[in-house]
Amino acid sequence: MKHGDSLKTVARVVGNNEQEMARQMSHCRMKMERDEQQLMSLQQYRDQYLAEFHGTGGGSLHPAQLQDYRIFLTRLNQAIDQQQQVLQESLAAFEALKLQWLKLRGESKALQKLIAKRQQRSLLEQARGEQKELDERAGWLSRNSSLL
Repeated sequence: MKHGDSLKTVARVVGNNEQEMARQMSHCRMKMERDEQQLMSLQQYRDQYLAEFHGTGGGSLHPAQLQDYRIFLTRLNQAIDQQQQVLQESLAAFEALKLQWLKLRGESKALQKLIAKRQQRSLLEQARGEQKELDERAGWLSRNSSLL
């Protein structure tokens, strides 16, 4: 296998890895967006719950109802805290994938640039070889024109 072919194989593998990483980032981004939506839903629910409590004059509740309200609100706030943690983990995972993707993308571009340079150099060498051959034939013809 020629060096240029092996370089193309490496570039293809890196390009495939880059595409796979992009797919993973896309899935991770969708999860992150779902996690964010879940957090917003929990926060909105808590805000509505608080507004209803204050709107109905929460002070008119029996002590047992007030205790249930506080327990529920505490659990709701815990769920919000947990969802914020889930969202932070999703964001961190996305950022890690993004860094890996950027690295692969840079490697892929560098390899493509190197391949293009080598192809250009190969074409230039081929053109020089053809020109040298033409020059040699022209020289041979001029030296041997009297023989013809």
